[in-house]
Amino acid sequence: MNREEKIEHIRKGKFFAWGDAAVFAAAFLLIAVFTLFAFFGFGGAGADSFSVYYRGEKIFTAPLGEDAVYEFYIEGGQGYVRALEGEPHEDYNIIEVAGGKVGVREASCSDHVCVFFGAVRSGEINCLPHRMRIAAERSEGGTDL
Repeated sequence: MNREEKIEHIRKGKFFAWGDAAVFAAAFLLIAVFTLFAFFGFGGAGADSFSVYYRGEKIFTAPLGEDAVYEFYIEGGQGYVRALEGEPHEDYNIIEVAGGKVGVREASCSDHVCVFFGAVRSGEINCLPHRMRIAAERSEGGTDL
């Protein structure tokens, strides 16, 4: 196509062909499907327990089927988890298990990102200032991601 033909083609306003619309529709559909899978999962069974890790080391495991409130705290450079009783320690995260989900209800860290994760049935919750991670797990082992 020479220069004059290109200019005439542009003047007719044929920028978009039907084949282009099909490609864009297919791409939009794929993006929508993967987005739904990312937010709502693949429909598989959720985790049945969760573990708390401090600096990459597992320090606590409990079932998700039993509603409870735990306190993760740091004392003497070590991380501990115990049932919440009374006032929390200085560096703490309050972990709540309810309805088969686990979440951080309250934290003394500086950014509170772990609280904004909300309660999860699968996946992980991270508290970077406290170097704490909560991982929802299946009984077969491994992380449910």
